[in-house]
Amino acid sequence: MIKKTLTLAVAASTLFAAAPVLAQEVKLGFLADLTGGIAGFAPGMVDAGNLAIANVNDQGGILDGLTLTSVIADSGCDATTGGPAADRLVNAENVIAIFGGFCSGATIAGANGSAIPGNVVMISPASTAPAVAALEDNDLIFRNVVPDSVQGVKAAELLLARGITEVGVTYLNNDYGSGLAGAFVEAFEAGGGKVLANVAHEDGKADYRPEIGQIEASGAT
Repeated sequence: MIKKTLTLAVAASTLFAAAPVLAQEVKLGFLADLTGGIAGFAPGMVDAGNLAIANVNDQGGILDGLTLTSVIADSGCDATTGGPAADRLVNAENVIAIFGGFCSGATIAGANGSAIPGNVVMISPASTAPAVAALEDNDLIFRNVVPDSVQGVKAAELLLARGITEVGVTYLNNDYGSGLAGAFVEAFEAGGGKVLANVAHEDGKADYRPEIGQIEASGAT
């Protein structure tokens, strides 16, 4: 299914126009990866979201002067933490939309577990896994980032254009890594290249010599 991508401002304005005016403060949930693999990037994304909220509020808010406020939940950059975090935003905080998640696994878990059943819009700025586009989402889940189905293809085209026809691949064993690797491998082989090794690896290991050894043994250089 082809997804439309929307900016936070466009989606929010559409949603708020249909939302009942029940309070002077309107909550936006931030499903942010404050811990986990991309924790270093999360504060900047949260700051950007809060800046957008501040800009709206400084201009009088929405509808008849309602103000926006953010409610932040840590998704941990994985499904195990992201699912319950999204549940809190939807069912305890009663947010009317979610900015995030950032990591694909957290976004998918939050969407399936809470946002879609709760009829809450989610907009991710970073979840690139192809699986996000395959969600049965009732047109509630969006992203404004190029998906791995495009990024992987372009990476394959770049290598082939440079005359590189044999590669070894290793990828992070999660929704993001497997999606990107899958798109790359499919496009690379379709273009005449050979993938000599295709090895998943886990995040945060102390020793990656076994995975490196598999790639070396394949003959990839």
